[in-house]
Amino acid sequence: MPLFVVGAVLSLVVGCSMPATPEAPELAVARAGAVIQDANFADSVFVSGLQGPTTMTFAPDGRLFVSEKNGALRIVENGQLLATPFVTLAVDNDNERGLMGVAFDPNFASNHYLYVYYTSIAGSIHNRVSRFTANGNVAVPGSELVLADLPTLDAANHNGGAVRFGLDGKLYVSVGENAVSSNSQSLNTPLGKLLRFNPDGSIPTDNPFYATATGLAKATWAMGLRNPFTFDVQPGTGTLFINDVGEGGWEEINRGQAGANYGWPMTEGYFTNRPGLTQPFFAYPHGSGTAAGNCIAGGAFYNPPIPAFPSAYVGQYFFADYTNNWISRIDPNSGAHSLFATAAAGPVDLDVGPDGALYYLSRGAGQVGRIAYTASLPPSIAQQPASTLVSVGNPATFTVSASGEPPLTYRWQRDGVDIAGATSPSYVLNAAQLTDSGARFRVVVTNGLGSTTSAEAVLTVTSNKPPVATIATPVAGATYTAATALMFSGSASDAEDGALPASAMTWSITFHHDTHTHPAMSDTTGIASGSWPIPSVGESSANVWYRVRLTVRDSIGLTHTTYRDVLPVTVPLRETSVPSGLQVLMDGRPFPAPHDTTGVVGVIRSMGVDSPQYANGRFWAFSSWSDGGAQSHAFTTPGSAATYTATFVETSGGSCYQIQSERSDKWLTVDSAGKVVAGSATQAGGQIFQLVPNGTRYKLKGSGDAFLAVVTNQLAMSATFASGESFTQLPCGYGGRNRVGFQASSGSAPHWKETTPGGPIQSGDGGNGGACNPADGGAWEGFYLEPVTCPDGSTSGPVCGNGTVESGEQCDDGNTQSGDGCDATCHSEASGSAGCFRIQSERSDQWLTVDAAGKVAALGTTQTAGEVFELVTSGAKYKLKGASGAYLAVVANQLTVSATLNTAEPFTRYDCGIYSGRNRYGFESSTGSARNWKEVTPGAPIQSGSGGNVGICNPTDGGAWEAFYLVPATCPATGR
Repeated sequence: MPLFVVGAVLSLVVGCSMPATPEAPELAVARAGAVIQDANFADSVFVSGLQGPTTMTFAPDGRLFVSEKNGALRIVENGQLLATPFVTLAVDNDNERGLMGVAFDPNFASNHYLYVYYTSIAGSIHNRVSRFTANGNVAVPGSELVLADLPTLDAANHNGGAVRFGLDGKLYVSVGENAVSSNSQSLNTPLGKLLRFNPDGSIPTDNPFYATATGLAKATWAMGLRNPFTFDVQPGTGTLFINDVGEGGWEEINRGQAGANYGWPMTEGYFTNRPGLTQPFFAYPHGSGTAAGNCIAGGAFYNPPIPAFPSAYVGQYFFADYTNNWISRIDPNSGAHSLFATAAAGPVDLDVGPDGALYYLSRGAGQVGRIAYTASLPPSIAQQPASTLVSVGNPATFTVSASGEPPLTYRWQRDGVDIAGATSPSYVLNAAQLTDSGARFRVVVTNGLGSTTSAEAVLTVTSNKPPVATIATPVAGATYTAATALMFSGSASDAEDGALPASAMTWSITFHHDTHTHPAMSDTTGIASGSWPIPSVGESSANVWYRVRLTVRDSIGLTHTTYRDVLPVTVPLRETSVPSGLQVLMDGRPFPAPHDTTGVVGVIRSMGVDSPQYANGRFWAFSSWSDGGAQSHAFTTPGSAATYTATFVETSGGSCYQIQSERSDKWLTVDSAGKVVAGSATQAGGQIFQLVPNGTRYKLKGSGDAFLAVVTNQLAMSATFASGESFTQLPCGYGGRNRVGFQASSGSAPHWKETTPGGPIQSGDGGNGGACNPADGGAWEGFYLEPVTCPDGSTSGPVCGNGTVESGEQCDDGNTQSGDGCDATCHSEASGSAGCFRIQSERSDQWLTVDAAGKVAALGTTQTAGEVFELVTSGAKYKLKGASGAYLAVVANQLTVSATLNTAEPFTRYDCGIYSGRNRYGFESSTGSARNWKEVTPGAPIQSGSGGNVGICNPTDGGAWEAFYLVPATCPATGR
């Protein structure tokens, strides 16, 4: 049969793995029930026949909705799986993509709304949150309302996907970081977050990062997550537990808190000396056994309206590990935890039913299991023994699953006659003979309250031999590199049928990582050969391999399976620093240099450094990588050993100041407990703080090596540079003095405030919201920064890069470098001007000009053909002046040079990041429903106001506003 390409259709969506177990030829398979630690509980099969189930949720009316990876949302009603799905969505189900979450509106009984999370293929491959309207057991045609389209996906894993309503009536959505760990700490993307929406998809303005995040990231409620595949909200209390799938060593349960940062990728599991991060509520290590695992993938609080479990279980949080097949429970108050069940066949979700039973979704068996408290119940059969076909001389196994008050006894019968010694849930007939064919097997299950007899299973024994599967390629010992095709071919023969056709063959490919697996190519029948594209993005570890498996079936149903392992080509990699001992990042995770790792050839990874860094009493700024890459950049693992060196240069670290509280006019000092208070009546008695730029934020250094942190919502000099809080500096404006506010990175009221005169300065949840008002208890206040000489004798400033305007210096002129707040010369400019620029549209690469009608359009094909615009500061915003002297306004939603300074539109400018070494910015007008600049139609006037766009800096997305490049130019009037 000619070779052809098989698409990468994958079967798992939980964001983690399946246990790696030996795969041997099988003739019959039956699932054993979960083993409950308390004998008064029993497991039974609630429903079977599910295809790649991912999550489940009980509707308020008792129906069970189950998501299947292929996009079908199935309904179980009265214990029966309905043939017609509620809805079937067009999804991309590659790897961990597909239909991943469902939730019901709190008012479902009246509005019939339900919400889903799935991987959409509309326009680009991205995850989407939508609302549907139910009409009985099907969705109303055309009722889908798209609430949120998340960014286009790069990797196929780490999608998250759970949706739940909180007691506040808001919709919470867990989103993975898409295998790009830096996403988890960025407020410019919703990835790696727990998001919070209004039921109509709008973003609540009281979200903790609403004011500081951009685009959909404004929906961020908590951040620093890797792959939060499941979470749950406790009825009555609203307690929210997030299950975050780990990477290197730990699985986490995180207590949901507004503004929390759970630390990925800086930390995993428990940590110390990270005052700005939130510890996991509970974490367990990777490994085998029931005290460890590799994938936390299910969670449910046991708080049914009418409990059916003993009181000791009420209020407990049940959680499952997919790879190790166990279910445990933990007290959300005390943290006491214990094992509840084992052998649960790949649990991916848990839920508590209206009957008070605990239900688990078994990915490994395509079933929903039901764990019930069975004290005082007679026995019942949950799973009947199955008829089976075996070849002569092979064993035949019959298994039953039963529940009821323990102890249960089992008595197997053959043709109605008891079998001596057959008293277990399973019975094995060793070496079945032709004379056994036609025998009927059943079991009688008994307890102290009665007995029940199972249905009969018929054994068929044949003299036919099982077929033989043979893999020709890949050959034994084959290896692979990423971004290549894994080719496979084989044959099948049978003693009775002869050579078997391709229709008798089923291929699958599994990706193994350490002791667990990820799906690659799902079962594909009807081919003798094919290929599967090995991705270059995703898992970065080197302890990986692929297993190609071939199963063949003969004409009477006998099967045989064989497999071939393909190992990777790996190389050693090293990251070093000059000077030695600074911190480097590999795949977003920090390590002290030198750091050694191993990579699979062809896999795309990332390296980087934070800058500046503080070591041995000195500040160091990033200068260059030996491979010529940017400060943080992706690289393809080369074919031979490689060393990458980050070179740093010593830097002053930033300007030094003494800081005066506007509320009390006193100067900040550090008390004996290390708390920052406004305690000095004179400037000379104030603490000297060094403001160290850290990206667009600042860390504050005090005496010695102590840095400022937020501890129990108070400012404290108790951190290292690495663990110090990064503050956003906000201009407050006041005469000629440098008056600013500071904002911590998290908390519901994160701004600095001298709430109690003489008491520690508040921040985090103890600070305030509002703007720069010392007299208003509900507003944060301004602080005056007075330049002083740093303790080491370095000059106080102006220091290029500290982001603070000093002595007429202009530091916000658009010509910035990463981590820098001003231009290369740190020059002074006329009051109110931020410099002159030509502006290039990222969408079309053309330069903005002013046409005969005064409209601004991207028409210039060369830089010199572009209009020169002067950015004039207007508070925290900018007005733009054209070469004619007229200013920019928004007229009929188009940019028009037609205004005076007083009537000009003030625009907010946003940093869109660096691309190819150039700085990108977006502009937003003050009014309109979609007020960001966008070259909607190339060559047409730039749109703003209601004619602009929303979203993030994306020129290729019609729903997003785009970035523009600002290139400094000589101002027409002044020549500067």
